Amino acid sequence: MKLDSKYFDKIRITPRGSKPEPKAEAKCEWPGCEKPARHKAPKGRGAEGQYHNYCTAHVQEYNKTYNYFAGMSDGSISDYQRAAQLGDRPTWKLGQNAHARAGSTRGTARRFEDPLELLGRAQRKPAEQKLGRGLKRNELQALQTLGLDENATPEDAKAKYKLLVKRLHPDANNGSRANEDTLKAVIHAYDTLRASGFC
Repeated sequence: MKLDSKYFDKIRITPRGSKPEPKAEAKCEWPGCEKPARHKAPKGRGAEGQYHNYCTAHVQEYNKTYNYFAGMSDGSISDYQRAAQLGDRPTWKLGQNAHARAGSTRGTARRFEDPLELLGRAQRKPAEQKLGRGLKRNELQALQTLGLDENATPEDAKAKYKLLVKRLHPDANNGSRANEDTLKAVIHAYDTLRASGFC
């Protein structure tokens, strides 16, 4: 495409040959300075978004002496900086103030009632519900390693552990160490159950 094409003339904002009027430059706000102000400098705390207009020499001088915290005590400065690090939001140590976030409905999602069976499944009767504490993930994995399900009792776990150790031990397999990794997994699973208080 040629530079003198008629299509370029349609794109132009100002027609060829005409020059835009120069903008009047602001003068430096420094007392006694008549140079054009090409730089902005913040006015300071309490005047966010407002700027002084200075020439190059005076903006450099202003920046050398600028202090956002001028007039504040050391305690106020440290409080301001601490609040700025956290985004000016209150924080608590882990576990503190949990009641404020939980509200009065904490934990009720597991104990809701559905008398009309709107969710399509009947609720278990209290007699059918499992008594005692629920199993943790590592306990469930340990039981699965022993070949048991979540309904197993501590006695079942002990009996299964003894049986597997007798079967997998190298002495019971003519000194063969082929089952060594499985034996280690079984021993680790039983240790996990003992450490958690299951056995």
